[in-house]
Amino acid sequence: MVLKRVIQLVAVVGSLAVVTTAQAQHPQARQGFWFSGGLGMGSLGCDNCGTSRENGMTGDVSVGGTLSPRWLVGVGTSGWSKSEQGGRLTMATLDARVRFYPWTTGGFFVTGGIGGASVRESVGGLSATESGVGALFGIGYDYRVARNTSITPYWNGFGMRNNNTDANVGQIGLAITLH
Repeated sequence: MVLKRVIQLVAVVGSLAVVTTAQAQHPQARQGFWFSGGLGMGSLGCDNCGTSRENGMTGDVSVGGTLSPRWLVGVGTSGWSKSEQGGRLTMATLDARVRFYPWTTGGFFVTGGIGGASVRESVGGLSATESGVGALFGIGYDYRVARNTSITPYWNGFGMRNNNTDANVGQIGLAITLH
């Protein structure tokens, strides 16, 4: 298990080295419609869910428009899921998003969103869902590989809260971003 994760990390670092070389040939340009979608791993913590912190697969998708070379706005969804012993635990958000690039010529960005979220636990034909307010905060870096395409490593923290449940996920992933 540890060897598998080390091999995955080496592959990601190697890919980033190749992408960094390619980025020098393709300057940052943000305009018009944008899309970003990625997959990764994450850890869910949840009060009143009957579980300790759990690791699972995550995904993140966002789309929107460009206000300026520094500001992008849109909508996004982040999700986490784990299946084990015939049961499944999932958490997802749907939120309005903003992405801010402090430097117009750089790829580093900060992102945030607010909206709705839910946590769902199902076993066999039975399921329970808690819904509430959701929020997301994250950082990432667009490594430009073509005029309008980037490879984007990212970290997001997202959560959901209502009167019964307080759940959160930390996710790390790799996305394709189109500007």
